[in-house]
Amino acid sequence: MIQRYQAQFARPLVDQLIAILQRDQQAALDIVNVTRPADRPLGPFVAFLKEGAPIQNWPALVLVAQQVDFDVASDIGLRTETLSFYCAMALLGADPEWLAEDAMDMLRVVDIVLTSASLSDFYTPLAISHITVPGGTTQGLDAAVSKVLDLRITRHNLGALVQRRGGALARGPQIEFAVDLEEQ
Repeated sequence: MIQRYQAQFARPLVDQLIAILQRDQQAALDIVNVTRPADRPLGPFVAFLKEGAPIQNWPALVLVAQQVDFDVASDIGLRTETLSFYCAMALLGADPEWLAEDAMDMLRVVDIVLTSASLSDFYTPLAISHITVPGGTTQGLDAAVSKVLDLRITRHNLGALVQRRGGALARGPQIEFAVDLEEQ
């Protein structure tokens, strides 16, 4: 069989996004924590997941590739696509007012990281701490095959306040975003 396209779709992109979030979260936290009370700084995410399974370590970030939409009018030699993602944050707290503040600020942290990333970051091998990448480094997208055209935030959602067993409160704010990509 002769493979028509070398497209990799969402798989390597998810790893790159997690690596970028791991790398840049502290710089974004430093920006956001300046506006918070000194005794209530936000800390970094301790878990990065690719699926919304039960959360063991808090705060956690869940990055899920939702779908891939193809542009049927694109050049026959290319796969022009829009990959839709949602990124949910799992936050715990005891005070609902502070948990609401934390949710808004963590949305801002992730938004800052995603919108500040350079498109060249997607082609660079990056350090990553994730069970599905045992070598600890992403491969980066192959520039000869893939071209990232744009990353745009499409929605923020503060998430619902829920009470967990044991009395702790949890909130799951989400960012939805899209990545436009061309692949050969």
